[in-house]
Parts: sequence; structure tokens; C-alpha cells
Amino acid sequence: MEIIPGNHTILLVDDEENILRSIRRLLMGDDYNVLTATSGREGLALLDANEVSLIISDQRMPVMTGSEFLTHAKQKTPDTVRIMLTGYSDINATMEAINKGEVYKYITKPWSDEDLKLTVKEALERFSLVKENQRLTAELKEWNAKLEQRVKEQTVDIRKRNKALLLLNDRLKKNFQASLEAFASLIEMRNKRFSNHSHNVGALAQKIAEAMQLPDKEIETIRAAALLHDIGKIGISDNIIMKNAKNLNPSERREMEQHPIRGQAAIEPIESLQDAGVIVRHHHEWYNGNGYPDGLKFNQIPLGSRIIAVADAIDRLANPGQAGGRYDFKRAYRIAKADKGVKYDGKVLDVAAKVIEELHGSVYRNIGSEEDEYLPGDLCPEMTLSRDVRSGTGVLILPQGFELTMEKIECLKRLHKVDPGKGGIFVYKKK
Repeated sequence: MEIIPGNHTILLVDDEENILRSIRRLLMGDDYNVLTATSGREGLALLDANEVSLIISDQRMPVMTGSEFLTHAKQKTPDTVRIMLTGYSDINATMEAINKGEVYKYITKPWSDEDLKLTVKEALERFSLVKENQRLTAELKEWNAKLEQRVKEQTVDIRKRNKALLLLNDRLKKNFQASLEAFASLIEMRNKRFSNHSHNVGALAQKIAEAMQLPDKEIETIRAAALLHDIGKIGISDNIIMKNAKNLNPSERREMEQHPIRGQAAIEPIESLQDAGVIVRHHHEWYNGNGYPDGLKFNQIPLGSRIIAVADAIDRLANPGQAGGRYDFKRAYRIAKADKGVKYDGKVLDVAAKVIEELHGSVYRNIGSEEDEYLPGDLCPEMTLSRDVRSGTGVLILPQGFELTMEKIECLKRLHKVDPGKGGIFVYKKK
């Protein structure tokens, strides 16, 4: 057996030595490695030991025919290209081998040297193409696997970032809401006659907006505006604030009627509150156009302003300072209803009536119930406040009737260290 160095390895199998020498000499001028074997068994052994690109095998050989050898060779190295040398008398066996997919082409004896060299060249090009396709397929598979892994890693990273952003957004949202509550408490300190007014208007306006099935974003804006609707009164003197509206002189009335404009101006620099500022500006407009500051009427008045106008009036009329010592929403509604279509939007009043029916029951649910006093550290979620919670300096922290959450309890613990109240925190005993 002799090997001629080259890029491709060609295996010649024939039991006649002179044919092997002849083909080997023909291929010596090209850059091939040439292996020779005189039997199918020897050829199979060479396939086990070498990477062969092309097999040229005679058909008529003792012990193992060319068709049988090539069938075994296909099982060992299916990508190797197979060519059969055959005589005219073996043409039927050769065609059967071709039909079974065992050989690429057949060459009849005697052969044309040029045709044989061209067939070898084409066969090796075919082998190279198959190998290149396999290489590219493997590379593509590897690239896809890396890409898939990278996508998985990026997906995990994105999910982590999204989770962090959601947590941050939730924290910012909670801080923003807490800031609104704090502003509302400061506003309420300007007029102690109406305890919890800003918070109550915020809660009632929110319930009305929810009952009207408004979008969540609009409900949030209305609640923010309701909490801050009296922020413009901060700059008004106590002498005017404490007077009944009927007793204001013209100059004092003009001063008071500027507070919705001042309220809008106060929160205008805060981008997220600009829509709420518009609602604040118009919450004293009358439905018939006789309100202030711009004399808008009907649907010219923002819906949020119309809702707050109703909530504002009902809370003021239901406030213990106006209703004999306890909240009476039904009485307040009856009074407000007299101005339906005049001061207030009738549709909003109709929705408020349903909300008030629910509120009326919840407000009196615990009347006559006993109460317990706790320190902030002893409170539990779902306890209901039986009294307002104020700081030591008088700032309203949470209103009577509020159902505690763990978050609010933690807030009360922190505030107790900063500005402790004079006593404990009172909650209703569970019935």
C-alpha cells in the first residue's frame, strides 16, 4: 500500500494490482492522498483508520463484491463519495447499487483518463460542498445556541431590571401619595372647624369617580386634586378663613375667590400634578355658570371639578361642626340636592347618592362600640381607628374610621419617634 500526499484522501479498491497502479499514476499529478486495497475487507480496514473523501471500487471482486463493499462503506462513512468501476456485463448490478444510493457514479472499463479525472474532481467538489454545509450547519447551530443563551441571559437581566423599575415605581408612587396626604394634613391645619376635610373629600371624590367607572389614571388625578383642592387657602389670613362665607365683605370675598387660582399656580410646577391643577382651579364653578373663578358652565367644567364640588359640599354639610356632632351624609345630600342643576351636576349627584348610601352605613357601623388604646408598636393590620390620629404638634396623620395596614403602622411608628402624640392610638374593639 502506497500513500501520495495531498488535501483529499482517495481509496482505490480492486483485486487487480495493474488497475490500482494505473489509476494511481493517473492521479499522481494532482494534490491527493491515494490509498490502495486489493479487497473489500482491506478497504474497510483503511476506512476505519483514515478520513476518506472518495472511494473508487471495482464491482467484480472475490469474497466481497463492489456493491457489498460500498454498502458497508456507506454505513461506516456515509459522507464519503462512492464511485464504481464496472464492465458491461456488470451493468445491472451497478445500476441497482446506484438506485439504492450506494454510489455517486459508475465508470465503465476501459475508461477515458480525462473522463475519470473529471469525475474524480467533481466527486471531490461534491464531498467538499457536503462538508462545508455540515461545517456551516454546525456553526449555525452553535451560533443559535449561543444566541439562545444570550437571549435567555438578557431576558433574565431585563426581568430583573423591570422588577427593580416596578419596585422603584411603586416606591415612588407610594411616596408621592404620602406627600399628597401630608400636604392635605397641612391644609387641614388652616381650618380646624372641618376636621379631616381634605382627606374626606379625597376619599368621597375617589368613590364617586370609581362608581362612574372612570379610567384608573383619571381617578388618581381626581383624588390628587381633591386632596389639594384647598391648597390655595394657605396664603389667606385666619380672619378670613374662619369666617362663614355669608359674612365676608366684598374685599374678603374677592380674596377667598382667588384661592382656586392660587391652588393651581401652587402645583403647576409639578408636572405630574398639572392636570390636577386644572381640576383644582374649577372646583368652585357652578353648573349654571354663576361660580368662580372663570364662570364656566355645564360640560365646560372639567368632570373632576364637578365631582369634587359635590364631594366638597357633602363633607362640609355632613361635618360634625355642621350636623350636631356627628357625620350625617344623608342630611348633607338632601341639602346639596336642592342645588341640583344649579351648583352641581345632576348626574354626579345621582352617583353620589348611591355612594353616600354605602358610606352612611359604614360611618355608623361602630357607633356605640368600645375602643382600646394602643402604642404604635402594638397595632395590627385591619384595626379600625376610632379617633383621628394626630402628631404631637397637631398634624392630622390618619382620620377616624381608617382601617390600618402594615404600611401605615410602620409609618405611625416612625412618626411616633419624630413627633409623638400626647396619648396612644385608639381603635374600635372588634364586636
